Amino acid sequence: MSEKEDPFAAINNGETKILPPDYTLKKIIGENVDIKEMFSEEVVVKAQATIDQHKDNFLDWVVKDVASLNEHYKKAANKVTRKKNVADIEQIAHQTKAQGGMFNFGLATQVAKSLEQFCQKHINPSDEQLVVIGKHIDTLTVIFSQNITGDGGAVGKELMDNLSKLVDKYK
Repeated sequence: MSEKEDPFAAINNGETKILPPDYTLKKIIGENVDIKEMFSEEVVVKAQATIDQHKDNFLDWVVKDVASLNEHYKKAANKVTRKKNVADIEQIAHQTKAQGGMFNFGLATQVAKSLEQFCQKHINPSDEQLVVIGKHIDTLTVIFSQNITGDGGAVGKELMDNLSKLVDKYK
């Protein structure tokens, strides 16, 4: 691959290279669009209102996602299919992380992020590491069944501290 095809070739060879700015977004939205108009207070308020209207839909979606997480977790007990099911858990955790943040489920976002990262690190986990995955799923189940929004306060901090200790123990 030539340097033109690989813009990082110079960096990889120990040289420093300055890359030209990427104006892809500007090309998509148009040259004469004022960014201040795109993100005016009115536009942001409308966007938030649209998101708020879908909060109930989110709770319906997330119940299905948590059920799917549990299903993949049970299937992951089989070592033959474990790797595929953990990959599926990682993908659902990624989606949950993004959606949780959008709908003010900050604690769920933190747990889903931790789950996603754990699955990325342990693509074919041991039985003990699989238990850590299960504890993340149990925590998400509690968060959504109890409708714990925001960071969950003191309970949320305790849940995250316990998950972090578990993750650290089974690195």
